[in-house]
Amino acid sequence: MSTQFCYQSLSTSSSIRLLRIRKFVSTLQYDLIEVNLDNNPVYDALSYTWHLGKKSSATSGVDSEFGGSINCNGMKLNVTANLRDGLLRLEQLRQETLIWIDAICINQQDLQERSAQVNMMGRIFRSARTVVVWLGEPPGDYADTIRFMERLPCIREQQSESVSDYEDAAVATLREMTPPASRSDWLSIGDFFIQTWFQRCWIIQETVLASTIEVYSGPTRIPWGLLQNAARLFDVVRRWTFYFKSSRGKSTIIIGSIPMILLAREHCHRGKLWQLETHLALSRTYQVTDQRDKIFALFGISDRSSLESPMVELSVFNVDYTKSVEQVYTECSAHLIEGRAGYSVLSMVEARSYPPPRPIPSWVPDFSVPPSPPPLAIRGQCPFSAGVFTSTLPTRPTISPNKKELYLPAATRLGRIFRTSETGEEICSLERMTRFFRLLADPALRLTKSATPAASEALWRILIADLADQQHPAPARLGTSFNQWITYLIVRALDTASRASAHAADHFPDGESPPEPTLTSDAVRDFLLSADYTIGIRSAPSEYRHSDVHAAVVDFIAAWDGTMPLRELLDATRVAVAAGDKARLEATHSFAGAFSWMCSARRVFSTEEGDLGIAHQGARVGDEVVVVPGAAVPFVVREVEGGAYALIGEAFVHGIMRGEALEGKDPLALEGLRLV
Repeated sequence: MSTQFCYQSLSTSSSIRLLRIRKFVSTLQYDLIEVNLDNNPVYDALSYTWHLGKKSSATSGVDSEFGGSINCNGMKLNVTANLRDGLLRLEQLRQETLIWIDAICINQQDLQERSAQVNMMGRIFRSARTVVVWLGEPPGDYADTIRFMERLPCIREQQSESVSDYEDAAVATLREMTPPASRSDWLSIGDFFIQTWFQRCWIIQETVLASTIEVYSGPTRIPWGLLQNAARLFDVVRRWTFYFKSSRGKSTIIIGSIPMILLAREHCHRGKLWQLETHLALSRTYQVTDQRDKIFALFGISDRSSLESPMVELSVFNVDYTKSVEQVYTECSAHLIEGRAGYSVLSMVEARSYPPPRPIPSWVPDFSVPPSPPPLAIRGQCPFSAGVFTSTLPTRPTISPNKKELYLPAATRLGRIFRTSETGEEICSLERMTRFFRLLADPALRLTKSATPAASEALWRILIADLADQQHPAPARLGTSFNQWITYLIVRALDTASRASAHAADHFPDGESPPEPTLTSDAVRDFLLSADYTIGIRSAPSEYRHSDVHAAVVDFIAAWDGTMPLRELLDATRVAVAAGDKARLEATHSFAGAFSWMCSARRVFSTEEGDLGIAHQGARVGDEVVVVPGAAVPFVVREVEGGAYALIGEAFVHGIMRGEALEGKDPLALEGLRLV
């Protein structure tokens, strides 16, 4: 087996290659044959991870980290270590079986063939008898985890897009489990679901289209229904439990995306396909070897009608590996924007530095990175309609021939950003919130001028974009949780400022002595479950000196105490903390989880006109907030040069999310906007 395997060109446009697993004679000897899909061959398809360890740096999509070789048609064919392990298992399970495996059955070095075959992958997986999932040799002992999965109640999900009934039934049933599930049980399921296979973008297509699925982890076969049930229940626990709610790591996002795959699978098998832009928005956290596959891996399960314009005849957008990553992202975005998806594509633009690390226009999402923050306007039935406009004025965007500029024919300016706060991540993790309190205490805000309970309710709804637990408007019960949450922010701000001041002489100029912390350090650290205190304290800049924080907090209390009982809550909180009573902390969990999800990568802002909202963490003073007819949400833009603007991202602005900004507007008063 010294001769290196050489691929022969496929005969027809509907031809594929299949690997025949021989009856066991000698290990890792196979035949690679050509078949025509039009003849309905019987075969299985393998879903696996090319490599379980370090990610390949290859941009061609061909994994260079080979772990060995197999004998294919009497010649040597290099394969990765994980695929080799999988083939050794398959030899024991599927003798005399034809199986489709992407790394073997596609000539990855032939870009023309690779483009054509990947464009057919939806058909390939849909036609397979069984999709065999190979998770790899397990990194640990999952026996106890599998037994816990088997013990979980099986709850039949309603044939509906709403999951509220399922969640209520799941929570009630899980509470009645005997013996009850422990935190370690759920953590073990979390560890199971962050295996590399669950992080691959390709698994979305492979599992959504599969007729039947068999899952193997080493020698253990795990029923697909068992994993499906465990994933759904874990997602409920993850969203209802503060321990998981407060975690924002990549693994948590991946775990939360698994039920999305299951829902897409159910829809597909009922003859429904989600639009391509929906899949693109929901799959950003998944991993690929070739970043072009962030788009190409979703073609087989997507309704691509949104790539077609009802007004303009567009060229066909298909899989093409001869194009660069930047070309693929830009051309796909252009097709979607000029097609049926329209302005919803702009909601997928992530927070980025300028100039951006990838040379793409500001209005093109960089699909190679996770969405930060998650889009407001890609949520199935979007609850917002900021750009509703009844005029006959043309509102469809157009792309320049060189794909560099996006022209918006009409927009209205809400005003310039006057103040910004810290991001939600900084507020919750680093205890830095001087600008947050100072912004909300600004007497120029429309809300602070009213000083009514309605203003207080508007404030907490703004901070979570009026979305919580997949509901809009957010449930009113969050108001009580918000009152307790904001009280704890005040306590934490003052206490942390005291500690920061003790570690930084420049926080107390002219020989001023730092005050003693209002709470003991052990009590605060235990009570607030914060592991970032030391980092936050020692790295606190001068604006977080105790006197500045104290002044901002006092102003906030003065501005809002008439709308919520802040002074009373502060006294009760200090007593509770001193007594070690954690009930008040638990009352913050509902709002804290919603705020963490919504504003981890967003910041609160106010405009010169006194409007209040939240926007991308990239938003800064001087940026403009605009409403575009036909767009569901407002956008933040920044003037760059020659009258052109860079798109910073979405915004949520109180009082204009149902079209109020455009109501009664003279169409002639709207102006065009050029994004580069």
